[in-house]
Amino acid sequence: MAKQEFTNKAKNKWLFMIAGFIVIFLFIFAVYVFFADKNKNIVDFYASPVNHKKTEVIKCDNCVRRNLDGVYVKSGEENLSPVAVIIENLLEARPQYGLAQANLVYEAEAEGRITRFLAIFDLGNNLEKIGPIRSARPYFIDWAAEVSALFVHCGGSPQALAKIINESVFDLNEFYNGDYFWRDRKIDPPHNIFISNENIKKYLEKKGKKEILSIPWKYKDDLMAEKRPDAAEIKINFPFADYLVEWKYNRDKNKYTRFMGGAVHKDASGEEIEAKNVIIEFANAEEIDEKLRLRIDNIGQGKAIVCIDGKCEEGEWRKNTSAARTRFYKIDGEEFEFNAGTAWIEVVRPNYIVEIK
Repeated sequence: MAKQEFTNKAKNKWLFMIAGFIVIFLFIFAVYVFFADKNKNIVDFYASPVNHKKTEVIKCDNCVRRNLDGVYVKSGEENLSPVAVIIENLLEARPQYGLAQANLVYEAEAEGRITRFLAIFDLGNNLEKIGPIRSARPYFIDWAAEVSALFVHCGGSPQALAKIINESVFDLNEFYNGDYFWRDRKIDPPHNIFISNENIKKYLEKKGKKEILSIPWKYKDDLMAEKRPDAAEIKINFPFADYLVEWKYNRDKNKYTRFMGGAVHKDASGEEIEAKNVIIEFANAEEIDEKLRLRIDNIGQGKAIVCIDGKCEEGEWRKNTSAARTRFYKIDGEEFEFNAGTAWIEVVRPNYIVEIK
């Protein structure tokens, strides 16, 4: 009887010990989950190229806003050298590669009233294919210089190539650095020149470039959902139907979806192109040679329309020198504050019709 009692006590002791370990484990796990959720770090999210831009911006401990787009990143990563890539927009060049992952994009005419993109990327992206890459124009060089970006291109107009030399522009030209680029044989030239993020990093490492100094825009948190409008549309009437641009606002996402030629604009991955901020910059343009190349007056000041949180507001753009950051001001002179995330700047001639609904 005593032996049986001893055995039962031993079993109970082990059961209490196991139960205690389980309780302690559950307590520690609950504390971990609580604090992990409370201190959710957006840097972990942005380190994943697959999920890039898919989650709402969340503040995190020991983080600061990235200069390029205002997104929160770990301190020390806010000034990593960005890269600015000239990407083609001819019908034969669509769909583009990597365009949906850009942090900042300028769209402006090249020649023949056909638009071209300057897509600026943060090096946190791990893009395997960016392009098709085309030739430089002087005004694209100025916009890349605003954020001290490596300027990636394939040749350029005589004016652009002279500017690169005269101003010692930090560039990567396919003509002289072909090993960093490749041509996709399945695509007809000249719409088949591409580069990868990995090759860009190799070039930056070779040149000893890691961090840059640039002056950011002002950034703010998103407007609360209940204060956002239900819908809004922006229509930019570039001369040809295939280049007509529309931006349609999504209240739940607080983003604008891009349409081009009447259809949702997707890049080659199938991802829809979206922006947190859409800016229309009105600038005079003039043909300067027999090939219809342009001079765009992107230095000085002019009218602008800035669309944020589903609302568009008229204002003014100002840019004092070629390397100065283009800044945007309200009618009362106050500088606009942008939402963290991708911004698209649509550069149009003053006589082009822009419709806001």
